[in-house]
Amino acid sequence: MEIGFANLKLDKEWDMDDLAVLSKLYVQCYSFVYSLSGFEVQSKDERIIDWFQGAYAKYPWRGGFSTVNFYHELYAKIPLEQKPSIKEIQYASPGHIKLKEVLVVAGLLAGIVATVTNAIDDIHETYNTIQKGLSERRLTKLEVELKELELEEARLEYVKRSKKLLIEKMNIPESMQSELSRRSGGNNLMELKILMSFYRRIEPLAIMQDQGKLTVEEPIEEKSNKRN
Repeated sequence: MEIGFANLKLDKEWDMDDLAVLSKLYVQCYSFVYSLSGFEVQSKDERIIDWFQGAYAKYPWRGGFSTVNFYHELYAKIPLEQKPSIKEIQYASPGHIKLKEVLVVAGLLAGIVATVTNAIDDIHETYNTIQKGLSERRLTKLEVELKELELEEARLEYVKRSKKLLIEKMNIPESMQSELSRRSGGNNLMELKILMSFYRRIEPLAIMQDQGKLTVEEPIEEKSNKRN
């Protein structure tokens, strides 16, 4: 994977709490996108080749502590040289944080944030509608290990429609969709819950961008080096 630079442009007033929130959310979103970016390692050992699979299979996706641990584990699995690292910070109006990171991941993430920013109210309403529907169908606490054949057909169809709608609204690339389906073993309920957790982390970044405080920019053309 090619490593290069991308900027997080900052404007208006920022405090330490704002920076802490930005750092946490950006790292979690980057880790998720990275895990679905088709990264390959040079190995014949299946345990190494699919090293993110354990994180996806491990958690029951009932929310709370397990969700937080999921993102921590994804980040921990990224090689050190491919994690976002700060190369420069300038606080002004405007200012920026220059990051060294994987270019394809930075580009995908910037695109998703831009999509959500441009339709922030619509997507927020979509998320709330899906969440309400899951609650009404008693699916919010249902562990995703439950075989989908055990779900009533009507509930399963609701899950599939909701997943498709959220993917369309957030403009999740087909490559990420395919990788998510593979890692979930085709479990639509698991995929929907993961996508909803991802949205909850994207939305605050989009709100900052909508307010003019933040711009998650596309990667800079200059590349620092290449990684296979």
